[in-house]
Amino acid sequence: MIIGKTSPSMSLSELFEKYSEAEILSAVFPEINTLPCRINSPFRVDNNPSFGIYLDDNKHVRFKDFGDSETKGGLFDLLCRYWNCSFVQAFNKIVTLMQKQGGGDVVFKPKQLKMLSRKEASELTKIQVVTRPWKDYDYEYWASYGITKKWLSWAEIYPISYKIVTKKDSKDSKPKRYVFPVPKLSFCYVERKDGKLSLKLYSPLSKTHKWCSKMDSSVISLWTKIPDYGDKVIIASSVKDALTISCNTHIPTIAPQGEGYTLSTTAINELKRRYQKVYIAYDGDKAGKDDAKKLSKTTGFSIICCPVLETPLEDREEVTKLITMGLEKKSKAKDWSDIFLYFGKERFMDEFNKALTYAK
Repeated sequence: MIIGKTSPSMSLSELFEKYSEAEILSAVFPEINTLPCRINSPFRVDNNPSFGIYLDDNKHVRFKDFGDSETKGGLFDLLCRYWNCSFVQAFNKIVTLMQKQGGGDVVFKPKQLKMLSRKEASELTKIQVVTRPWKDYDYEYWASYGITKKWLSWAEIYPISYKIVTKKDSKDSKPKRYVFPVPKLSFCYVERKDGKLSLKLYSPLSKTHKWCSKMDSSVISLWTKIPDYGDKVIIASSVKDALTISCNTHIPTIAPQGEGYTLSTTAINELKRRYQKVYIAYDGDKAGKDDAKKLSKTTGFSIICCPVLETPLEDREEVTKLITMGLEKKSKAKDWSDIFLYFGKERFMDEFNKALTYAK
């Protein structure tokens, strides 16, 4: 089939018969040579590349902005936002672009992207940390979310002073080592999947480098810590939410690497086998609700709906301390840990128990 100057006669399926999503991506973003990759966000100021693009298990292009949890989606979501246009306009732009690349009616042969396996991508970059002793302000930070010293030890969370990034050149395989000091309030999460240690760095008060991680979507935080069997288990949106919930309700709670990440069939079946009831307790904003509904639809797990609460005009003492340290005060509490932070344990327990009662 020859691509003409306009696209009304071409369907979406015909487009993808000729070009893969990865080939279209490389035509729009010629600087991308490898998937998965991280680039500077095209939607905001991003001095440290934190915009991830990868292929899912079905070879569809997916993206996630690690600096903005609500910015994620597929190829057309990316292009519609990038070009600030509708789906149909983006489709026409793609056809026109591919035609130009090929020189009119000549069929375009796109460049070949290098596809790295998870193992290959992991081996190119390694992250290490330098831990430090716990300080009072470390404990105060976690205590403001209802998380005690005992639970921090159980979850294998450690305060750190430096992160060390070792990058291996993909051409000559020579490693280069970079040492970076981290903000005053910085922590390392440790996970051990299949005997392999993975690290995730968290600097909660940083405006630009809040997260740094080598954990892929197959790693489920706190999975190795929860009981083998039980009555209930909860899937939360983050480690902090998971710990706030489990520490105060004593219900085992795990967390994927982000709300947009799906659980594998193996993980879903294991949860069903080991627990009588599985709940999803994601954030109360639109993105959280959408992701919870999507996961519930494919698994049958019940949803514990998190309310969205206007934060009080007068701060609690714990909030005041964090704002003094650099926390940006939120106008609304949209997740379970923030409900604890802004309203305290009693209100948190009331809201959570009410949501658990009506979970469906």
